[in-house]
Amino acid sequence: MKKVILDKRLEALFKQANELYILCNIEIGLVIFAPGENNVFVWPSLAQANNRVKNYLASIKIAKLQKVATRVDELEKVVDAQKKHIYEIEQMVEQKEMEKLFNDLVETRIEVNELDITETKSLLKLFAIKRTQLDESKKQLSENVENEIDPNENKDGEENVGQS
Repeated sequence: MKKVILDKRLEALFKQANELYILCNIEIGLVIFAPGENNVFVWPSLAQANNRVKNYLASIKIAKLQKVATRVDELEKVVDAQKKHIYEIEQMVEQKEMEKLFNDLVETRIEVNELDITETKSLLKLFAIKRTQLDESKKQLSENVENEIDPNENKDGEENVGQS
């Protein structure tokens, strides 16, 4: 009696699994066993159920690998940002050292002939930077002067026309 009920239930279960497989286009594998018994029921077949389990485990592994790859990408971005930040700080330190060296020269705390090659190169670099800054300031000042002169010429011309 128990065997007949089990067979009917298994048949219904396998039928529903097949409907889900067809209607929803999903992979289904059923393994049914009772502890202590040698009877194992597998649907659709032992080989197909085994393949579906392997595919499932492989998909989990792939998902984990994708997660790890994403994390690696995120960490690489953090490392790149840190490298950029360190580079900027190093540039700032170099700039401050050049300015201190220049100030020491101006205040005659050190002599030019006391400088080594790297200090001399740093000073030349500082001079080039300062020269560029001065050129930019000069350009802005001349543009400002031109802008101030042009409106005044128009106003004077308008006033002269109005006064005639």
